[in-house]
Amino acid sequence: MTPIIQVNDLNVWFGKRRILRNLSFDIQPRQVTAFIGPSNCGKTTVIRCLNRLNDLQVDYRHTGEILINGEELYARKNKTTEIARKISMVFEKPILFKKSIYENVAYSARIRGIKHVTQISNIVDECLMKAHLWNEVKDHLHTDPSLLSIGQQQQLCIARALACEPEILIFDEPCSQLDATETPKIETLIQTLKQQFTIIFVTNKRRQAARVSDVAGFLYNGELVEIGKTEQIFTTPTDNRTENYVTGRLG
Repeated sequence: MTPIIQVNDLNVWFGKRRILRNLSFDIQPRQVTAFIGPSNCGKTTVIRCLNRLNDLQVDYRHTGEILINGEELYARKNKTTEIARKISMVFEKPILFKKSIYENVAYSARIRGIKHVTQISNIVDECLMKAHLWNEVKDHLHTDPSLLSIGQQQQLCIARALACEPEILIFDEPCSQLDATETPKIETLIQTLKQQFTIIFVTNKRRQAARVSDVAGFLYNGELVEIGKTEQIFTTPTDNRTENYVTGRLG
């Protein structure tokens, strides 16, 4: 199987501080790849490299190669707006526009250039269904999304990301703000979405990574210690640091 993402010898600095060291890994399509590791190990920096969000920091620089479908991500012809559409991101805290539930999702359809009202409405309905939110909001599409629970707000953010028609979905600790009743809904949703999308998932919760991911990569002090099938990483890791982390003795 051809990887959808190939990262070769990636190094990242913010100013003089080196954050990532010599990372190389592949991500296969239609799988959930989780990056795990203690706080400040570089997990978020990795995923922000993959959609060029790090570009927003003036002191950011990197070396190495990131290929998406065989094309260099940092090639001049690749506009960041187009990258954001192909590689959608759901953040730790739900970030919603000050518009209705409907308009939050419709926005993504419009930036794709879709103008016909019926087509936009169909996209909104479809994406809310895919995000497992339709039944809760179908009678309240034009209300304020801040009235939704935090978990439902996160599902709305996912629906908005889906309306971009991305190839890759990145989740940056999407359950960290949720309670124990809403977290399983997001985990189940991610498992469903991998049938159509490549998913990259960052979490500080070891058990969550074990439940949700197909592949897990352990980061420590900016290094990718090892990456492999999730079951192998959690049961027979090859590095003592990984074993110490997944057993709770580290981090």
